[in-house]
Amino acid sequence: MQEDIIIRRKHLDRLRTWFGRALESAAWLLCLGLLAASVVVPLGAALVWLVSGSGSVLATGIGGGIAVGTVAVWLLVRRLDCAAKRLRQPEQAPVQA
Repeated sequence: MQEDIIIRRKHLDRLRTWFGRALESAAWLLCLGLLAASVVVPLGAALVWLVSGSGSVLATGIGGGIAVGTVAVWLLVRRLDCAAKRLRQPEQAPVQA
C-alpha cells in the first residue's frame, strides 16, 4: 500500500518564489517597524517624564530612539540598495528540468 509521492519541479519553484516573497515582506516590515519604534520610544519617554519628572528617563528614551532610528535608517537604505541592484540586473532565464 505504498504510493509514490510526486512533487513537480514547477510546484517547488512556485513554493520557493512565494517563500522568498514572504521573507522579503517580513524584512521590509521589520525595517519599517524599527523606524516606527524609533518615534514611539522617545514619545513614551516624554510621557513618563511628564508624569514622573525624571530627566534620566527622558534622556534614555531619546538616546534609545536615536539608536533605534539610526539602525532602522541603515537597514532601510540597505534594503533599498539591494532592491535597486536586483532591478538593474537582467532577469535570468529559468532553468528547464
